Amino acid sequence: MLLRGANHIIKFDANHDMDARPQWSPAGHVNHGCYPNCATKKKRGGLWLTSIRPIEQGEELLIDYGFDLGEEFEPCRCGHPRCRGLMLRRKDWPRLRKLMSKVL
Repeated sequence: MLLRGANHIIKFDANHDMDARPQWSPAGHVNHGCYPNCATKKKRGGLWLTSIRPIEQGEELLIDYGFDLGEEFEPCRCGHPRCRGLMLRRKDWPRLRKLMSKVL
């Protein structure tokens, strides 16, 4: 579970994450975007940040944080015209809609 205001952990999968707080951590240079230009990969015993499309000089490095519905997730402010509005993984959106229909 991530604590509100302390989202400095990038979760790669159920067994791997990276703390972005230390200055030496490369994770501190990556932000969330609903339409990212990077992805994380496990390779040769390490976790790697790889581009998934050409990245322009000066462009911000973005990955989709894709928080689980069971985690505390935050609103998204990535600014993309098709922003999803939440840093929630895509596969949990139908479940969220179902939960919201019961509340509203």
